[in-house]
Amino acid sequence: MKINLQAAQRTPAALAAYLEDSISIVDRTLQQVRNLSLDLRPALLDDLGLVAALRWYVDRQAQRVGFTAQFAADPLEPRPRLDIETACFRVAQEALTNITRHAQAQQVRVELRQRDLELHLLIRDDGKGFDVRAVQERAAQGASAGLLGMQERVWLVGGQIDIESAPARGTEIRVRFSLRNSRQPSAIHLQPEMSKADC
Repeated sequence: MKINLQAAQRTPAALAAYLEDSISIVDRTLQQVRNLSLDLRPALLDDLGLVAALRWYVDRQAQRVGFTAQFAADPLEPRPRLDIETACFRVAQEALTNITRHAQAQQVRVELRQRDLELHLLIRDDGKGFDVRAVQERAAQGASAGLLGMQERVWLVGGQIDIESAPARGTEIRVRFSLRNSRQPSAIHLQPEMSKADC
């Protein structure tokens, strides 16, 4: 970007081309930073726990975007493994981001339920919906990573995810995580938080 700006100073006639290239660089950089941040464990989970962190995030998004949000959750006993908590939070985060960007929803419901030895996450909206198969095909070709990223996160911890949607009929995402052997590991290896210098 600095090289582009310096070149634009020297060659004002080529300003538009340098600006277009700089915008492309910013877009790629933002996506890379977003991907890096999503790979880190949110401090909210350690500070508040999964239920409280999800409740806070859902409320925050509702206030920012303007949809009406409902959140319901069971107490989680025993506490899920850290990798399951992280995957669950990130899936909800990605789903709400997609709702914010694309769905134009008025009502959003998020549920977190514990059924025997399974953790169930439900995210439902009344937005404009989409063709799931078409979006998955575009994601496989690298056009969009949102749904693919959610699926990979769930599969990596042995969970299952179902996405149902249709144009003008809203979207429903259902995720199941197994809580068998869900005791916290004695040794936990987390990626370090990025320092300001890393950013």
